[in-house]
Amino acid sequence: MGIVFRQSAKNLIIVSFGAALGILISWLSIRYIPRQPLGFSNTLTTQAVTLSHLIFLGFSSTLIVYVHRLANDEAKRKLLLTLCLGIPAILAVLVAIAYYFLKDYVLRHFQAIDIPLMARYYMWLPVYAFLFIYQVMLEQYLGSQMKVAIAAFIREIGLRALNVLIIMLFAFNYINFTAFLASSILIYVIPVVIYFFLALKTPSFGFSLRFSDFSHAEYKDLVLFFWYHLLLGVSIMLITTMDILLLPLYDHSGFASVAVYRVAVILISFLQLPLKALMPASFTVLAKAFTENDIPKAKDIFVRASINMLIPTLCIAALLCCNLHNALVVIDKPGYEDIVPVFLILFIGSIVNIATGMNDQVLTITNYYKFNVYLSTALIAVLYGLIRFLVPHYGMAGAAWSTTITVVVFNAIKCVFVWKKLNMLPFTHKTLLALLASLPAFAAGYFLPRFFEDGHHIFKHATYDAALRSALIVAVYAAMLLWLKPSPDLQEYMATIRKNKRLF
Repeated sequence: MGIVFRQSAKNLIIVSFGAALGILISWLSIRYIPRQPLGFSNTLTTQAVTLSHLIFLGFSSTLIVYVHRLANDEAKRKLLLTLCLGIPAILAVLVAIAYYFLKDYVLRHFQAIDIPLMARYYMWLPVYAFLFIYQVMLEQYLGSQMKVAIAAFIREIGLRALNVLIIMLFAFNYINFTAFLASSILIYVIPVVIYFFLALKTPSFGFSLRFSDFSHAEYKDLVLFFWYHLLLGVSIMLITTMDILLLPLYDHSGFASVAVYRVAVILISFLQLPLKALMPASFTVLAKAFTENDIPKAKDIFVRASINMLIPTLCIAALLCCNLHNALVVIDKPGYEDIVPVFLILFIGSIVNIATGMNDQVLTITNYYKFNVYLSTALIAVLYGLIRFLVPHYGMAGAAWSTTITVVVFNAIKCVFVWKKLNMLPFTHKTLLALLASLPAFAAGYFLPRFFEDGHHIFKHATYDAALRSALIVAVYAAMLLWLKPSPDLQEYMATIRKNKRLF
């Protein structure tokens, strides 16, 4: 687990820098892009991500798992890469054709005020989705080869730096909204090309058209694995994105409500930073442990990864909750006040999702992934019903509650199932220690008096207050972690830093 933790530590630093750029992008977008076009841009991105996952998710899981199962058979590995990278391209073209002919049907579901925007940029969605497909597929492959950090650097820092540049060009009228939207989409060509050349340098990467290398039984196994993971991936993706996808359809403000809701979702996404940093390497090691039938090692990785993800998440949670007032001050735009209640509602579901650990990954690797498929598919119907009922009455808060209720139920059932079937539970006494360590840090940040007046130099004073409040939270939390010692990997990592005088 040591190499996983060190690799994840590198990744965490990268995604943290990327998060800082994400904050800058959000702030610049709110300041320089009107709510309706911004909401449309956000919706288009969500649609593209969702569509791309509908196409490739089964192939993504198949690639990650089978690339290890076929570690000693180069011919079959190359054929696997051909199937997993080639078939999504064909599917993407077929979906694009169908999407083109369904234009009138799709457009009439949106609010009347939003239809002109959708109609004008309608065909950008398949292009966007196609680029997302290959960005994620190639990144997943690089992750399976333990090249997580460099892929994360390109995604989290390189792409976001380019996004900042594009927004500034739009802000100073060097480009119009059409050029802004097109540039925001086409920059994804860059990571796809870079990832492809990085993959070419790995010893196991290559393609084969010798379809006879897989037997009939192996094809059947691949198809069944792919099909169930496709259904699972679609369900999980819809659980996390259906609120934004349906909000402009059922909220009378249309895309304008998405612009506000999306900011709350972006703030919530900071809770996912430890998950994004730790998950790729942990999933790779966990998959190998199950493949080698080393169940004690798999259980150890499962528990240690869970606590390692929870510890930094609790720190970020305290930082976010104690600085919501400062976030509104920095945004400084009318109409964005609903960010706070939406954030707090979504916060509940996000914390539950992270605290329950790698249950999805365990179910994906083991023979119980069908259960995950059936459960998630059933909950999709529940989520749709909640959104359809709550959003027309309660707007953005209704969308947030719909998602949170579904996520909490989904993770609770999975956690109990994995515990009963595999005797694997993400919670130990160290989970309680991590929670205890976070409480004084949260209290310190919440009850710290405001030393700066909100009336004059409000923006500057909000920055000072956030810096002081955040520093206090981090200091108290770090002290509590050193005292309670909830993570052996964190202790080992700190000991390595003291010994070698360097982070890695």
